[in-house]
Amino acid sequence: MVRALRKHFLGNQFERNLTFLAVPVIFLGTFAAYAIGLFTVNGGVIFLPANATSIGIIMATTVGYRRGGLIAAWVALFAAYQGFYAEWAFLGLSSHSLTGQLAFLFDPVRLAFAAGASIAFGTIAYIGGVLVHRGYDFVRHRDKSTQT
Repeated sequence: MVRALRKHFLGNQFERNLTFLAVPVIFLGTFAAYAIGLFTVNGGVIFLPANATSIGIIMATTVGYRRGGLIAAWVALFAAYQGFYAEWAFLGLSSHSLTGQLAFLFDPVRLAFAAGASIAFGTIAYIGGVLVHRGYDFVRHRDKSTQT
C-alpha cells in the first residue's frame, strides 16, 4: 500500500526529475505569454486566470500520462499560476515599490488559494492522464492479442 501511494505521489525518478526541470520553463513561459500579450485577461475580478489554468492542466495531464507523480502535477499547475501572478506583480503593478510587488506575489491568502486550486485541478488532470495511459495500454495489448 505504501509503495503504491509513493508511486502515485512521487512517480518514477526520471519522470519526477524531468517534470521539476520543466517547472521553471512553465513559470517563465506563462510569464512571457502574459507579458507579450499572447495570453490576456479580460478584466474584472480574477480568481484563477484561464490561460494559466489551461497550461497547468495540460502539463498535469501530461505528468499523469507519463507517470510522473501527483506532486509534480500540482507543482506544474502552481508554476503556471505563479507565472501569471509574477507578470501581474512586476509588470502590472510597476508603479508600486519592489517591496509592494513582492508582497503581492507572496501574499499568503493568494498563495493558499493558488495551492488549493493546483491541488484540485492538478489531481483531476493527473487522474485523467493516468486513465488515458491505461486506456492506451489496454487497446495496445488488446490489438496485439487479436493479431496472434
